[in-house]
Amino acid sequence: MRRRTAILLLLIYIMGATELDQLLRFPLLIKHFVIHKSENPGITVAMFIKMHYIDRQLFDEDYLEDMQLPFKQADDHCLVLATVVPEPLATVYHETPLLPYEYNLFNNPYNPLLNSGNIFKPPQV
Repeated sequence: MRRRTAILLLLIYIMGATELDQLLRFPLLIKHFVIHKSENPGITVAMFIKMHYIDRQLFDEDYLEDMQLPFKQADDHCLVLATVVPEPLATVYHETPLLPYEYNLFNNPYNPLLNSGNIFKPPQV
């Protein structure tokens, strides 16, 4: 009994959360192929699949039937909403100690950058 219940619940989950419920539409695919085969006896299964799944969709008289075929359109199976409650922000008050800082101002009248051109002199005879 437990095994049957587990299989049933697994099937319900798989059919609801995946695209495997499209396999339930497989008889429609066979029925639609038989209709096309009666209209055009030369059609093969490969041509039928190419016409309905690979080629561009035509808006013809059987468009609504074409859209009922399996894996023809994606269904929205499952909507997952993640609700995240943000944690309150913790405010940490941390006083940084003021360190004494010395400003050393040098009053140097000799600026080495101004006299750097004196090094490059042509040789004197």
